[in-house]
Amino acid sequence: MSTTTEETTTIHDHVPPRPVSKLPELAPIAARRKAAEKLVDTFGLDPAAAACIANAVVDPAELRRSIETPTELAITGGILHAVRARVWTRRTLPDIRNPRIGDARRHPVAVEPGTDEESRFAPVGDPTSNGVTPHLELEVESVEHMTWASALAARAVLDANDWRYSIRNQGVLTEVWLVANRYVHTDDGSPDLWAVTTAEGSSRTTAAHDILGDGNSVDVVVKAESDTFMRGRIRDLNTALEQGPTVKHSEALRCETMPALILVGYQPLPGGPDRFSSAVKSLVALRHVDAPKEWGEGPELESLADEALTVMEDRGIVTPLRRRWLAGAISRTQAKTAHLPTDPAIRASEIIALFSSDDQSVRDAIRDAVTRQSTRKRITKNFRVKLAVALIVRSVAGEGTSPDRVRRYMQHGFVSVRDNHFKPTHREADAVLADALGEFDHNPAGQPSQARLELAARAAYPLISTLSLWADRGTNNNPNADDRRRPGEVIDTMLSSRLGIHQLHRAIVDHNSGRSMLRAVNDDGSIRLTEDRAQDQTLNDVYLRSTFPKAGSPTRPTSTDTPDDALRDAAAVLGAAVRGLGEAMAAIRAVKAADGSDHVETVGVDRNHVREWNSTLAIATSDLEFWGRIWERRNRNNAQAAARREDNWVSEYLDDPDEAVAAWEDEDSDKVEAAS
Repeated sequence: MSTTTEETTTIHDHVPPRPVSKLPELAPIAARRKAAEKLVDTFGLDPAAAACIANAVVDPAELRRSIETPTELAITGGILHAVRARVWTRRTLPDIRNPRIGDARRHPVAVEPGTDEESRFAPVGDPTSNGVTPHLELEVESVEHMTWASALAARAVLDANDWRYSIRNQGVLTEVWLVANRYVHTDDGSPDLWAVTTAEGSSRTTAAHDILGDGNSVDVVVKAESDTFMRGRIRDLNTALEQGPTVKHSEALRCETMPALILVGYQPLPGGPDRFSSAVKSLVALRHVDAPKEWGEGPELESLADEALTVMEDRGIVTPLRRRWLAGAISRTQAKTAHLPTDPAIRASEIIALFSSDDQSVRDAIRDAVTRQSTRKRITKNFRVKLAVALIVRSVAGEGTSPDRVRRYMQHGFVSVRDNHFKPTHREADAVLADALGEFDHNPAGQPSQARLELAARAAYPLISTLSLWADRGTNNNPNADDRRRPGEVIDTMLSSRLGIHQLHRAIVDHNSGRSMLRAVNDDGSIRLTEDRAQDQTLNDVYLRSTFPKAGSPTRPTSTDTPDDALRDAAAVLGAAVRGLGEAMAAIRAVKAADGSDHVETVGVDRNHVREWNSTLAIATSDLEFWGRIWERRNRNNAQAAARREDNWVSEYLDDPDEAVAAWEDEDSDKVEAAS
């Protein structure tokens, strides 16, 4: 049974690359000067700040038009004015004192500057402004100080908020907020550096600089001040585009420019901040400190799943009616009228089969839907299951159970179903059971095929929605506290026995008939009674994990009244002994010599002991192999005649197990052939 947790993606599951186009030429100096003058006249910018902005803008004409209709941004106690324009990424500097650095800052009061690389300089201080004058000023000791601070900020940003995957494929899609900054060098006598700097959007700008690959962001901006450098860079990329760009060329073409909202003015209200720097900080805080509350995983997944169904409908993968049924947008009465299944378990199997499908058109639809709303998500198998579950649990709300809890549990309810594609049917559960048993009889030890997979997909819904099977495992009064299997792995274990197959079928039938408490069954599918025979045995997480334990760890039954129960009890003791053997072997290996090597590898173990242990283990291994083959053959041969032949062969050797093993291993034996 497959229990792999590996998540795989293909090139088709990634963010689709955005088409690239020719870069515009660098604007003439005269056009940039004219735009700068208009900024000074309209908003009272310092001429150097205005020139800094105009030089960063791709199209000065676009900037002049935006100046005529500026955007107003309300903050507590004032109004900020901004203009919109596309900018050259290389002429934009990420904030060198990004708040994401956080606790990594080494303040002089705690660590003497120069002690180590992390405290080589004191952290760069907060920017200031001269009243409402719309630019910021920061003091740095030197160019080296500025470069060091920029490197720290970049490392923190890429660790905490890495946008490179998305931006390589899409470029920067949303506006960064920029402010003209003056960097005053206090110690080395270097001239002041003016650069439009991110007030919001440092993560995206840092990622873009990293993709462009010209080193530290300060170096990038300083180098890009040269018009000659910029014109050469633009020419090289446009030439590459004409000749057929490489992947790296295409990524650079997407990253060379980005949209921006540039803060150019501030109007305080009575009682509001009297500094432009305070107003900018207030605006950024509204985004990051007092930000809107995130939707949370549930609503986010629902939104993405709905969009995926919409894209599938647009591409003809599902019909409008089927989309509404899968989305849970029609009632059971409406579904019945439309000749669609009303059993939520069947709907669940349809959804999980669709979203885990290997059909490339389906995977492309899911990818395109997700990347429309989130360009950083990789579309793994597990993520597609999460989208499916977001739709499945829409039918849970009326069952008195927390849909969010069920959603979290059900995300782990499909393992073989996720990894082995199947085509669900709308057949009655009894028909699916018959085929599942037939598949099992033919190949009990093999991977589950279509009917068993469908049974598992359907049964996951009732078992988890009624909380008969859990995902998180507590320890208080829990006999299975060490069982860390996911619900889907427990269901997979159930697929490996006739009892488990019957139990999955019973869960489907009981739930569809309206039972809130699912019932346990015997090996033949009949309802199991409680130990006192007074009532039906109902399912819960402890019962299921005990009855269908993980491989090698059978659990002890509550009683040993029947031979089957007594055998289960003895097998549980054997399982514990085998686990103890493994622990004992590990303890021997754990004994270390003075030089740290395994002591047993040097001195060994008394040969007399080893010989006796090997003899016992050899007998045990032979018996285990024999018992395992009997189990396989018994479960493989459903026909009564085959079962009789097997029983006759086994009974003939009951008094002499050694002879039975020898006969089994002798492939030329007539008895073995007869038993086959």
